[in-house]
Amino acid sequence: MADLEKINDSELQDIAGGKSHHNSSTRRVVAYLQRGYLAMRTAPTYDYSNEIRGAELYNGDTVYISGETVKGYDGKTYVWVYSPKSGVYGYVNKSYLAH
Repeated sequence: MADLEKINDSELQDIAGGKSHHNSSTRRVVAYLQRGYLAMRTAPTYDYSNEIRGAELYNGDTVYISGETVKGYDGKTYVWVYSPKSGVYGYVNKSYLAH
């Protein structure tokens, strides 16, 4: 996994394209972490209370970019994704997504 590249803001906007349900034209991205898990969230900010339980993402998990990219309340950039593993939509921190 060391050869993965982080997605820049321009690429992320191209990938997102809209708020529709994932489809064959939506590009897949992979959660890339040093340790632990990437939480899917109900709101675009880091807060334990907005974690979606049972939808944790680990290295190698695929998600589909399904919508908007937003600046979170905490100043970080979040993107709306769909996880086929858990069947859940939620926000994730963009810094942990890679090609």
